[in-house]
Amino acid sequence: MTKLTKINKPAPLSTIAYDALRESILSFHLKQDVIYNEMAVAQELGLSRTPVREALLKLASHGLVTFLPRKGFIISSYTLQDVKEIFELRQMVETAVAKKIAATVTQENLEHLREYLATQYKAAGDNDYHRFMYSDREFHNYFFQLADNKRLLAIANNFQDLCHLMGASALKSGDRYECVIREHETIVKALESGDASQIERAVSEHLALVQKVVEENLKI
Repeated sequence: MTKLTKINKPAPLSTIAYDALRESILSFHLKQDVIYNEMAVAQELGLSRTPVREALLKLASHGLVTFLPRKGFIISSYTLQDVKEIFELRQMVETAVAKKIAATVTQENLEHLREYLATQYKAAGDNDYHRFMYSDREFHNYFFQLADNKRLLAIANNFQDLCHLMGASALKSGDRYECVIREHETIVKALESGDASQIERAVSEHLALVQKVVEENLKI
């Protein structure tokens, strides 16, 4: 019998809609102060309303959009309490993951982290906010990859999406680019030491500083 190449099944339309909308939200093509009509969005995506509705329900469950009855939907905005709750969760999860990988991190792992730092340096120099944010995300998510826990990584991705929206303007304020890089460098140095308590402290202090800047920016 002739050997045929297996055809990959196309992604469900709701998944395609979800990915397209999520990317538009994180790239700020969809604005937080605009009310969007589901049918108009579906038409722009070239899809029917049903998969777009399913995608929006998933985005709403992840805290990225908010439905307005009989009006449409908006991109979610966040309060100080939202910030406190998200960062409380990040503190619990990310410090625990950092401690978990302390004894197993390799030189190759450290080199990967340094590559993310190099990308952040370049993005900061170019004032490329989006590239910096995505590299920052990769830096943090790499810890979850090293912990070899897909469920934790899924949780982390949701945290990162929310923090992406919460911290958008905060990152652009003052010398925050440089501060984030220095904090990441401190984390890498702690990993090099192999000291679990030092690693936990470096991650915790970084998250606390990020939270402080985000909260201050929300009060403006």
